[in-house]
Amino acid sequence: MARTTPASASSRSRWQSRSVLPPEFTPEGIGLAALIAAGTRDGIAILGPDGQLVFWNSAAAAITGWSLAQAAEKSLGNLVKGPEALVEIRDGMWVELRYTRVDANGQTFLILMFTDSTSLMSLRNARHQLQSLGLIDEPTGLPGRDLVLVQLDQAIALAKRDKRSVGVLSLKVDRFRQLRETEDGQVADEVIRQFASRITTFVRGSDVPARVSNDSFLVVLTALTSSNDAAIVAVRLLLVLAEPFDVVGKARSVHCSIGVAEFPRDAEDATSLFGAALAAADRAQLMGGGQYRVASEPRGQEESS
Repeated sequence: MARTTPASASSRSRWQSRSVLPPEFTPEGIGLAALIAAGTRDGIAILGPDGQLVFWNSAAAAITGWSLAQAAEKSLGNLVKGPEALVEIRDGMWVELRYTRVDANGQTFLILMFTDSTSLMSLRNARHQLQSLGLIDEPTGLPGRDLVLVQLDQAIALAKRDKRSVGVLSLKVDRFRQLRETEDGQVADEVIRQFASRITTFVRGSDVPARVSNDSFLVVLTALTSSNDAAIVAVRLLLVLAEPFDVVGKARSVHCSIGVAEFPRDAEDATSLFGAALAAADRAQLMGGGQYRVASEPRGQEESS
């Protein structure tokens, strides 16, 4: 009848505990509970001691498309037999299920509560499709090179309309090849995952972090208001990423070099802007790493700094 996806035990256990209601909780009490449930947006079903459906609120009918009579034929009690939270009740229709068992006057009632999670599953499926096409980096969950260039194109188009800037930060992990050659592969992979997580946590929700190669990341900074905003973010990001990482039980310091480029100052299109930021990051690494360079910065200024 239904397909399910796993959920954590902790998120389920709080709904699986039994509750003992006071003696006055009778079938009339259930009627009062049903009256209250009629006004909620969550789907609610109440199964009697014999497993028969005794209540089906309007939200449940709206979410599932089933009438009370149709729902009564679905053996809803079977949905709670596994430890799953997301359940496909019919083709393409997913709900997040919670439930509790209520004891009253020696009888046990099962109360099911569920919300429409179809859009959530659609997003998951879309993400899996992007991963299968190589557009999402599987180890980090970040967009890959091709996808972030599309997003950068879109950011530039919006910036042209709003007369704003777009910043691009190219981040390269310093001495990453050496790390791979001298340490267990698990260490290098964990460094990359934590690096990606720290970048994602730091940037704004409107910005786009991505992984573009083994040791390189890209951050698209949208809707900048001044020409120095991207460089300011680069400085702060260097400080954030310089904090030690806890990798396989050991504190490790991992530094990076950052290249900064901005639309429209350094380039007019996504590919050229990406290339300008990448070249600036390469220069930062050649100068010793652990620093940032701006694409439009004169070479003489780099050598004197």
